[in-house]
Amino acid sequence: MNIALLLPRSVLYPSISFDIMDGLKACFKNLGLEGAHQITTTSIGVAGKNEEIYTSCEQLLLNGTDIIVGYMNPFSAEYIHPLFESSGKVLIVLDSGYHFHSFDGKLSNAYFISLQGNLCSRAIVRKALEEEQKNFAFTCSFYDAGYRAPYSYAFATEEKGGMIGYNHITPLKKADFSLEALAQYLESNKDAAILTSFCGDMIEDFFREAQKNNSISSRKTYGSGFTAEEWWLSKIPYPEYDWSCSVPWSSKIESKENKEFITVMEDLRPHKANIFSLLGWEAALFISIMNKNSIDGLTINSPRGIVFMNPNTGFSEAPVYYATVTKNEETGNCRLDHVTEVVNLDSERESLQQSIEAIKDTVANSWLNAYACLDS
Repeated sequence: MNIALLLPRSVLYPSISFDIMDGLKACFKNLGLEGAHQITTTSIGVAGKNEEIYTSCEQLLLNGTDIIVGYMNPFSAEYIHPLFESSGKVLIVLDSGYHFHSFDGKLSNAYFISLQGNLCSRAIVRKALEEEQKNFAFTCSFYDAGYRAPYSYAFATEEKGGMIGYNHITPLKKADFSLEALAQYLESNKDAAILTSFCGDMIEDFFREAQKNNSISSRKTYGSGFTAEEWWLSKIPYPEYDWSCSVPWSSKIESKENKEFITVMEDLRPHKANIFSLLGWEAALFISIMNKNSIDGLTINSPRGIVFMNPNTGFSEAPVYYATVTKNEETGNCRLDHVTEVVNLDSERESLQQSIEAIKDTVANSWLNAYACLDS
């Protein structure tokens, strides 16, 4: 079988393409399928130019590629899908879960293996309300504001009876970074907790400045998804207070599959076991059990738990985990601790779908590149 990888570029996560590719190849080797597939790679920049992605896919399919695996957003997948529908070939989208898709129903020849970014955002809001937080200030980077986490936080908070009383977006330029406006709001609203969405080095910017201001550091803080991505956390100095998060995967998950994944990937290189190599690993697992060019309704035993490919939506459904960000006493930096699986996620999945439907026909600004693929 001929498999092509469409790999993006990112200044936030410069090894993203290598991690995806290594995860896929390492999983095939671990399954005893090394050499069973011919694997080629193609660069798609920051995965934001649909016409270029289309041209790449068209050429790959003409050259006899059976399956194309690419890290991209749902808009790009919808744009290129007619190529796969007409050729009878398969598109596997590695998806951050930070966009809302705009198509109805299911794309017949496309499957989305998702990190469920928006579901993580909903989950952490639920935890905050369970801890009797009702009033919130939401803060995010200029970059994160262009994705759908802010919507997910807002929808979830409102429908659960909470309120976001203040929205704060940090400036585009690092030199202008400031949390002063957020601090002033919190000074006047002593009962407000913080919901936050940052990724990459922008997480470090936030917690570095938050530590300097007691009105911020003294508040309960909740983040999700990439905001608590373990590799970046391991580089960030502990801000001298714990905070809560929900994540799609953690190295602390206790399972045979996760231990195996970590051992295999870390043997390749330190920090190789991460969310991007996880996506490549899961793509290989699904491809290995593919039935007549379909993975509808199939399940895999992934490092993050049982992952189900919903035949009605074409999106994977996987566990989400709560965790606490604490201090790594050896390094003085952050670490994930107390990792536990979130229970009863079905209602959150249903509500997320309702949120997607609610703004499907609404004109809204959005970044077009795949999440975390920020250009320099």
